[in-house]
Amino acid sequence: MNAVSDQVITAELAQSLSADVARVHGLAGWVVVRDQPVPGAFTARLVTDEPTPYVLQAQTLDALRAQLPTGLAHSGSQPADPPDLVEIWFLTSRVRAGQGASG
Repeated sequence: MNAVSDQVITAELAQSLSADVARVHGLAGWVVVRDQPVPGAFTARLVTDEPTPYVLQAQTLDALRAQLPTGLAHSGSQPADPPDLVEIWFLTSRVRAGQGASG
């Protein structure tokens, strides 16, 4: 991740962007990593068919999860994933419909 081009956004903007992206892209989500670009911190990046500059950041995983949009589906990391990848939250039909449901 490139800290220079990253745009740290609010939870409210994340919800709005997720709804917009869900209407256009078949598959999208928030990829959560640790130590990139800030050592010790957690970062979630909105990803469609490629990474976007939009990120959420927090010092703890719980604090980061609290910022994620509602209506996401959780996927934990897999053995083949890079060690800094923590989890992925995929956009679901609830996000597409603008419904609020916790992920």
